[in-house]
Amino acid sequence: MSAAAAAPGKGAGEGALLIGIGNPLRGDDGVGWHLVAGLGLQCHQLTPELAETVAAAERLLVVDAWLAPAGCGPLLRTVVPARGWQGDSHRIDPGELLAMASFLFGRQAPAHELLVPAFDFSCGERFSPRLQRLLPQAQRLLRGWLEGPVPVGPCMS
Repeated sequence: MSAAAAAPGKGAGEGALLIGIGNPLRGDDGVGWHLVAGLGLQCHQLTPELAETVAAAERLLVVDAWLAPAGCGPLLRTVVPARGWQGDSHRIDPGELLAMASFLFGRQAPAHELLVPAFDFSCGERFSPRLQRLLPQAQRLLRGWLEGPVPVGPCMS
């Protein structure tokens, strides 16, 4: 795992934890890493080792690529804590990570996911043209989240 600053500096983003997940060598899958570069943690997947860091955060944003339905743009949604986790020590989803933070450390941060539609997962560090067109919208959602409460909702084009 490569880590930049765990939270942005002073201001509206103070106490916020951003985690960009994905594989930066698999095309569009690296969009989470790209969007949080210099702002948060970058990792290939969420793991139990992140639970303590998540428990200490004031709020959490997980940024990842997703296979979106046709016509969808980036999606910002609330993460609902899972009722538990499956015990997989190699990969957990954001809801399981919140549940683990709560169980182990007695606290879970309010959390959201920023999901960016991905189209090409082939080897390489370049984003597909379709994802490149969506990057400005994803960046606006990320900035809006850092600045404070933002509306979350269904698929947005």
